[in-house]
Amino acid sequence: MLSILIPVYNINCVSLVKKLHEMALLLKAPFEILLADDASNERIKNENRVLNQLDECSIFELDTNYGPAFTRNYLAEKACYPYLLFLDTDTMPIRDNFLSLYLSYASKQAVCGGFYYQKTNGSVLRYKYGMQVESQPVAERCKHPHQHFIGMNFFISKELFLRVLFDETLHFGYEDAAFGKRLEEAGIPVLHIDNPVWHLVEEDACAFLDKTRRSVRNLLGHEQELLSYVRLLRWYDKLKRLHAVALTAFLFRVSESFLEKNLIGKHPSLWLFAFYKLGYFCRLSLS
Repeated sequence: MLSILIPVYNINCVSLVKKLHEMALLLKAPFEILLADDASNERIKNENRVLNQLDECSIFELDTNYGPAFTRNYLAEKACYPYLLFLDTDTMPIRDNFLSLYLSYASKQAVCGGFYYQKTNGSVLRYKYGMQVESQPVAERCKHPHQHFIGMNFFISKELFLRVLFDETLHFGYEDAAFGKRLEEAGIPVLHIDNPVWHLVEEDACAFLDKTRRSVRNLLGHEQELLSYVRLLRWYDKLKRLHAVALTAFLFRVSESFLEKNLIGKHPSLWLFAFYKLGYFCRLSLS
């Protein structure tokens, strides 16, 4: 009945999978847990291989890093059952009825359960951005359901997923926005419910900024396609109409070191972080 699908890249997911396995056994229904390792380092591969010993659990190891869009599509093709639950490796279900609640929504729609952050010793910026921008309550997500689609924790039938698929040209960053747009264009509803996971990210500020720059670079060439789905692109579009892209790129260049000093510090500004992304994209668009 249920295929639990987890893309893996350089994260030990033994605790997550064992927890999901315990939950799935209580369903008294057919299930499988499939993992696609996206060319992780050997240490992580060895740590996760113990999961092959669990009944109904399999790991597929890829030789090349393709990104989350490809690995999600790959896992869906491998799945045996009609309903798919996608989870990121750095998550953990919060409630004991996590799986059974999703199965109660088995119908012609995509279902997003949401996520919360726990305070960690990692980046202050990552936690602050996650809590104030990324993690939205159900009522807020329901206002624009397709625009608020997040691939970290979602449930969908295999039939619907294979009709849409993730855009594999988006290697890392904003692939969720593109998938939400595809769902809307296909007339597939997105239902937001309160069935969250913890997002257990512990990267430091420098690593988070590096990921941010990679994500922003991924938007090049997708400006019009994702305009209504990505706030950064709407800001960029306004700057273009005001002929202010070059000015913004210049302001970013002269303030870049100041911005990064603030963002990796103890009191990062989300306003400065927004300008950092916009200025970086403006510079990229001119190069």
